[in-house]
Amino acid sequence: MERSRSRIQFGSGSLAYFVVTALILIAAVYTQANLLFWAFGLVAGALVVSLLVTGVSLRGIEVHRLAPTRGVAGEPLVLRYHLVNRSRLALFSVEIIETWGKGRRGWRRCGPFAEHPPRLKGRPFGWVLHLGPNQSVQAEAPCWPVRRGALEFERVIVRSSFPFGILNKAIEFTQAGQTLIYPPLRRLNRQTALSLSNTQVISNKHADRGGGMDEFFGLRPYRPGDSYRLIDWKHSARGSDLVSREMTRPRTPRMMVLLDLRGEAQDTSDPAQPPGDGWLDAQEEAINLTGSLIREAYLHGIHVGLAVAGADSPVLPMHNSLAHRQRLLDSLARLTPDPTSSASQPLPAPPTVVVRPQWPPPPNRPGPSASITYLGRGDRASRHTPGEADKSARRGGAPVGAAHT
Repeated sequence: MERSRSRIQFGSGSLAYFVVTALILIAAVYTQANLLFWAFGLVAGALVVSLLVTGVSLRGIEVHRLAPTRGVAGEPLVLRYHLVNRSRLALFSVEIIETWGKGRRGWRRCGPFAEHPPRLKGRPFGWVLHLGPNQSVQAEAPCWPVRRGALEFERVIVRSSFPFGILNKAIEFTQAGQTLIYPPLRRLNRQTALSLSNTQVISNKHADRGGGMDEFFGLRPYRPGDSYRLIDWKHSARGSDLVSREMTRPRTPRMMVLLDLRGEAQDTSDPAQPPGDGWLDAQEEAINLTGSLIREAYLHGIHVGLAVAGADSPVLPMHNSLAHRQRLLDSLARLTPDPTSSASQPLPAPPTVVVRPQWPPPPNRPGPSASITYLGRGDRASRHTPGEADKSARRGGAPVGAAHT
């Protein structure tokens, strides 16, 4: 944390203050009424008090941003601040605001609000009613990220217009930070969920190894701790040692997701032609759908892996854990589609789910396969039942995903 600068400026109520003061002065001079002169003196005294209080306020304040490391686009993100008052004077009505760039309107010309499209829906704003001398408090500033990616923070402004709102003192603290925003994670529709269930059932075969409690695998010598129900008494009676039955255990459901972002630019005669805004939106929807797919697979206990074609991203092998789910979503959050890239890395396993920004696939690419689930954008609306579409619209979000098997 570094205190960059402090400034005193007129507050939001200064215009009304000066207008009222001028009217009182004009009326006092015109009427020569002592009461009006007394009123003018009180109003002028309020300005002097504001100068004195504002000049010494916020001198011993410290602020530390406690930003979460990760968030989700379309869901509220709460920034927390730890404020410490090192002075002997109490502070009242303290505001905490995030800012970017330089100047009063620098945050509109720099940072997440200046990007296209913007990353934040509103400027983070927090407020503390009272902060006593040598005390500390935590404040919250909610914000609403609207796009995936790295949300960068630069500086924090702490300001106060106590006591009358005439003058406003603000102190800037330079404190860089970053929050990684995941793509929107929505519930999949029934058709896509059914495809996931089919994938899980196909993968839920018995492994050719023992150690489970499902079907008969073979015989082995008795081990201390084996259940008496697993002892094969018929074979044990033929010899001097006990023999136990060993059962198979089910294979863990697995799913390899291939996110294919190779698109419009490769299907034209000019490979260097930049894709249009519609194609970029389709790519973002495909990334969002992949994130929702990973979330659904994690909830179903499926070991999921991820590979991306058309972007520089490492291949993540299949696994199921909270840390692995976080790695997958981190990879999607940092993903930058490259329309001119056609290279693909070798996969640890054949893909079982392919996500494309468009449907049907281009003529030079394979179509649906019986062993692969294809998710695309083109027929998404037709794959939703009316009830699901209505419920999703009432929740404020569009339905996600459609399946082709």
